[in-house]
Amino acid sequence: MSYFPPDLSGVAQTAAAAAQAAVPPFSNVQPKAEGGSPALGAVQMIPYADHIHPRLTATAKGTLDASGNATVTFTQAFDAEPGVTVTSVDVKAGGKPVPRFDITFTLTAGKYTGCTVYGERQRPLPTLAQASGGLLGALVTSVNAVLAPLSGFLPTEPAAGAGFSLIAVKTSAAA
Repeated sequence: MSYFPPDLSGVAQTAAAAAQAAVPPFSNVQPKAEGGSPALGAVQMIPYADHIHPRLTATAKGTLDASGNATVTFTQAFDAEPGVTVTSVDVKAGGKPVPRFDITFTLTAGKYTGCTVYGERQRPLPTLAQASGGLLGALVTSVNAVLAPLSGFLPTEPAAGAGFSLIAVKTSAAA
C-alpha cells in the first residue's frame, strides 16, 4: 500500500489570506487629541507609524521690553481661550523682585493666536529726608517729608528686562 502526501498547494495561500483578513486595515483618519480620561477606543484600524497627534500646547520664552511688555505668537491657534501660565526666568540673578504677569489675548479670525505679556514688579520706597528743629516743627517737617515723596508714588513699575517662560494649553472644556 502506498501513501501519497496530500496536496498542500493551496493551504499556504489559504492561511495567508485568512491571516491577512484578520489584520485590521490602516487608518485614514486624523488622530484625536488627548482626552480627559483614557479610553481603548472601538475602531479597529492600525495607525500609520508617522501619524501626528494634534498639539494641545504652545510654549514661548522672552524678555519684557522697557515698558514691561512682550508680544508672543502661539505656535498653534486655539479655538477657545487657552489656559496660560507665565513664569519668571532668571529673576533672582538680577536681584530684583519677582514680577507679576498679566496677559491680553490676540484674536485673529476668531482664533486665539497669541498674547501680550505685561509684567510689573514692586518699587522700593523713595528715600525720606530726616527732620530737624523743635519738636512741633520736627513733627510737621517729618510728616511733610514723608508725604511729599509718597504723593503720586506708584508701588509698582514695569518689569523691564525680566525674562519669562510661557505655556498655553487647550482647556479641557474645549477638548
